[in-house]
Amino acid sequence: MAIPLAGKIIIPILVLAVIGGMVALIVVIVNDQNDNTDTTLPPSTTPSTTPSTSATPSTEGTTSSATPDTTTEGPIAKETLYQVGVGIADMTGPCVEVNFMGYAEIGQSGRGLHTRQFSRAFLFVQGDTRIVLVTADVLAIGIGVRREVVKNLQELYGDMYSLRNVILTGTHTHSAPGGHLVDLLLDITILGFSRETYNAYVAGITRSIVRAHENIVPARLFFGQTRVSGVQKNRSPFSYENNPDEERERYDGNTDAVLTQVRIEREDGTVHGALTWFPLHATSMNMTNRLISADNLGYAAVRLEKELNAMYPSRRPIVAGFFPANLGDVSPNTQEARCEFSGKICDNQFVLCDRMERCFAGGPGRDMFESTQIIGTAVFEAALEVLIRDGTELKGDLAVMHQFVNMPQEVVPKYDPVNRRFITNEPVRGCLPALGYSFGSGTTDGANVFNITQGTLTGNPDLDELLGAIMSPTVEDIECHAPKPILLATARANSTIPWHTQIVSATVIWLGGFAVAGVPGEPTTMSGRRVRDVIGDVMRARGYQPRVEVMGLTNEYIHYVSTFEEYQVQRYEAASTLYGPHTLEILLNKFAKLAAAAIDGDVVDPGPEPEDHRGNASSLLPSVVLDATPIGRNFGDVLISPPTTVRVGDVVNVTFVAANPRNDIRQESSHADVERYEEGEWFTVATDADWETRFHWERVSTIFGTSRVRYEWHVPAGTKPGTYRIVYRGAWRSIAGFITQFTGATDTFTVQS
Repeated sequence: MAIPLAGKIIIPILVLAVIGGMVALIVVIVNDQNDNTDTTLPPSTTPSTTPSTSATPSTEGTTSSATPDTTTEGPIAKETLYQVGVGIADMTGPCVEVNFMGYAEIGQSGRGLHTRQFSRAFLFVQGDTRIVLVTADVLAIGIGVRREVVKNLQELYGDMYSLRNVILTGTHTHSAPGGHLVDLLLDITILGFSRETYNAYVAGITRSIVRAHENIVPARLFFGQTRVSGVQKNRSPFSYENNPDEERERYDGNTDAVLTQVRIEREDGTVHGALTWFPLHATSMNMTNRLISADNLGYAAVRLEKELNAMYPSRRPIVAGFFPANLGDVSPNTQEARCEFSGKICDNQFVLCDRMERCFAGGPGRDMFESTQIIGTAVFEAALEVLIRDGTELKGDLAVMHQFVNMPQEVVPKYDPVNRRFITNEPVRGCLPALGYSFGSGTTDGANVFNITQGTLTGNPDLDELLGAIMSPTVEDIECHAPKPILLATARANSTIPWHTQIVSATVIWLGGFAVAGVPGEPTTMSGRRVRDVIGDVMRARGYQPRVEVMGLTNEYIHYVSTFEEYQVQRYEAASTLYGPHTLEILLNKFAKLAAAAIDGDVVDPGPEPEDHRGNASSLLPSVVLDATPIGRNFGDVLISPPTTVRVGDVVNVTFVAANPRNDIRQESSHADVERYEEGEWFTVATDADWETRFHWERVSTIFGTSRVRYEWHVPAGTKPGTYRIVYRGAWRSIAGFITQFTGATDTFTVQS
């Protein structure tokens, strides 16, 4: 049924009124699960882990042995080298006027750039098998972007790449432009679909894969792990504690402090790249931030790449990708949550703040920038520590198993997490997608001001009646989702595109004895542990040392994946578990079958591919109309000049007459640079991608189209004394739509030692 423009406007207004304070729309990538698995997996003991600073490889779940494994790698142990390619590309989207995706904070539109977004691609080849694995500095990637990326690749390489072997993930930064996920609810706080964001992400991701394709070398793979302490906190401990005592006793903590890595080595032993998994929300930058940021995992990736590329300067760029693991209830904001104004400790469930006062936690730093750096540094140092060790070589076959699954239609055996087996005579099923009341509470990473609390088990009749005009749950929906009180019955909304997908993507990647389970959402700590248990038992039954990692936000965004027991508590993560209390069990059944197929060399049914709704996506986001300058000024003119002399530790602030950065997002380039004069030439010292720079854009007059740019350079330690300047590059749009490039430069200034 087509909806007129008035209806398209009314729907967002009504829903935005409800979710305006839901500042923790923390995306979970689409889960592919089906399977009516009849396999009963044998119980086994799972070692516990304690977060520590120890360099001893972790025994988290069933992922590894406590010491480097020297036993047989399994029934197939090939000595031949793999063919592996790595590639990195700038995928930065529009840095101004487009709302960020993550906190669902409607006023959090971009006003500039702190660090750029990058897409990092890894390509594994063995015979006819090809696996593309991408980590992108974005909240999540949906099938809309993935379809276009695959289309681009097929235009270049034929049927070598498809939706079956191109696997895309997001690092889950909450400080990047949205509007690219197509599903209505996921784009609604961005005011709809953003073609600019979508095109930018498609271009950057495609470019990174092409570079990996062109950079294939013979290589070996090495597996390693370590622990990272002091960077995580479980933000829903009440939910975690509702899991069975016998299950929790296998673990010492309510988060997984384990960092897992696969190092890629060339034939000569030099590093080609590294893939690192760690469970952590990229929410060190909070909801007040207006600058694009890759957040803590992006910081760790850039640090590791700088370190490695300095070691091997003659090589092509070494790529270090960081992937979120079971991050659903894991926060980097390690301080106690406190009320915004009173400062009292809170949890937004039992201890509440006053009305219009938010309950949120902060990181270890003085501000969000320092917190990002502290957390990112700790993750980087752990990754480097693993990388320089010998590790355990991965040998054997490569495989990727992918399946689309219609979640509401799935009926699967119930899972017993204590005895680690599927109960074949107790079937459970999925539900049509819906969000619970505690979805509206947000989390301690980004809370609301409307006193919707976590753990809400009853609805509000007035709100139910209001929302019922748009989407009214049926009795079957209510029974299926119980005890979740349904706030948004998104499957019942009547619109040209779905509010949520019903068909999701499940993936298992097999790298020579190491399994990666791609979850299309944000699995909680215990959900991830159960995934490791299930796949680990499949591996053990086939003679393999269980090495398993969970990869959240894979191929789709379906919000969260909580355990059945956590679902009963109905904190934020449970209320955001779209397909009902048995969402995880559907996934576990799916992963068991996919893992078995990957090891056994079987073929899986591709499943029902979801419809393509990109053609129906619409937007209320205004475009750039024109740019103009104040009377007597030109684009690029310097309004505020740098001081004549600065020292390390100083902050240089300069301001230019500007144009809208949306006119040219400058992928693979920079809006502004710091340059040093040496031997008659200017050399770039820092770009807008560097940590020490911040690019701020401000609209001066909407009517007249005037704006300005402020550029900060925090002069870092080690800066060479000499003569410097700052250069700004922009592009202005005429009323007729023509784009003209321009450049502005400050007077020179001196950096003294």
